Amino acid sequence: MLLLLQGVWMGWLFAFPVALDSDDALNFAHGVARFSVLEFSPHFPGYPAFIWFARLIHLVAPDPASAVQWASLLGSSLLPPLSALLAVRLWQRSELLAPVWLGTIALPLTPTLALSGLSDGPALAAWLGALLALHSSSSAASASSPRSSRRLALAGLLLGLLLALRPSYFVLALLPLWQGWQHKGQRLHFAAPIALVGLACLLFVWQADGWAYFAEGRRFTDGHFHLWGNTAAAHGSRLLSWGQTLNAQLSPLWPLLLWPLWRGARRLAIGGDRSWGIGWLALLLWTLLGQNPDNPRHLAPLVYLGLILLAGWLPAARSVVMATMLGALALPGSTLIPPGLPAMSQAREVAEQRCPALVTQWGVRLLRESSPLPVTDGWYQGDARLALTQGACRLSRRPLDAGDLPGPYQAVWFAPRFRAEPGLWLALPR
Repeated sequence: MLLLLQGVWMGWLFAFPVALDSDDALNFAHGVARFSVLEFSPHFPGYPAFIWFARLIHLVAPDPASAVQWASLLGSSLLPPLSALLAVRLWQRSELLAPVWLGTIALPLTPTLALSGLSDGPALAAWLGALLALHSSSSAASASSPRSSRRLALAGLLLGLLLALRPSYFVLALLPLWQGWQHKGQRLHFAAPIALVGLACLLFVWQADGWAYFAEGRRFTDGHFHLWGNTAAAHGSRLLSWGQTLNAQLSPLWPLLLWPLWRGARRLAIGGDRSWGIGWLALLLWTLLGQNPDNPRHLAPLVYLGLILLAGWLPAARSVVMATMLGALALPGSTLIPPGLPAMSQAREVAEQRCPALVTQWGVRLLRESSPLPVTDGWYQGDARLALTQGACRLSRRPLDAGDLPGPYQAVWFAPRFRAEPGLWLALPR
């Protein structure tokens, strides 16, 4: 039954039209055709494994945009079964399989990641797979058995792929890295695949950009934390923005989840393994301080790990489990919507009909390559003010104030398909 539902859910996702809605997704599409971090195809750090995956899919996909969206979709489709299997392994409770599987499908984050054309979903799947392989190896009858060694090698390979799919997920890698390193006498089985994948990635980026790759890395990392990244590490006020994002995605009652989440991590540490609690705290701090609260998809690692930890608190009574499963089965109805275009594509179509030009800070490169309109980057305030005085429209992710445009305007709201996607405002001068 779960496999049938999974197939229907994936068919629904494939019914959505291919439409990239961010510069990052466009950069990945460019990387499928020609890889060069210096040319932002894709942007730093390059995401080699995602490019390899998308190029493999491009053998059957009609164009690079389809290849990256399908790569993201196929990788994200593994999140429900992997989350459910990991919950069953951790808590040794087979009745958790259906509630966690259905709950993961119902999360608005899951279809958002699947249709984003980004590497978040596949990287999270590799992370969950590595944790599942490590927990399976630790529960083997003999810690030094060939079966345990194979599972450690598989965990190392998946951990290497995690870092190759999305190197900025290095904080996620700390939890499986610590757990794998505890297998004394078998560390080589675990570390060798990680090193091999890392060497292959290094050679791949080296053949494209050479030493300039590392100079671009310094520039891009500095910009992320101090300029365009909008992180709390550089702007303390962004912690308040994280509060607004959490309220919007999880309801204002989300602080009530913190105590059972921490208690769930502590329960897993009864045998002496404190890595789950420490890993959860590391993820929380990294998300709050090093990620942009304007993108709810950055909550995905915390949400999926949190769901797995919370599952252990589900009472063992059969009636409670059945009620939870039926509730989880009803939840996907909140995200099953008719397939349609993202807010960016809808806004672009309206702007092409009613605007002489466009000013925006979101999707600048995407709009310049996909629309005939002149597009001004709103980051350059002087150019933006000049374009607006000449009648340009303003595209924004936030509601516009009266002083943002030189004259009266009509605001049009383009709602996101899912709560975890961004919506957009288009200001049309009157």
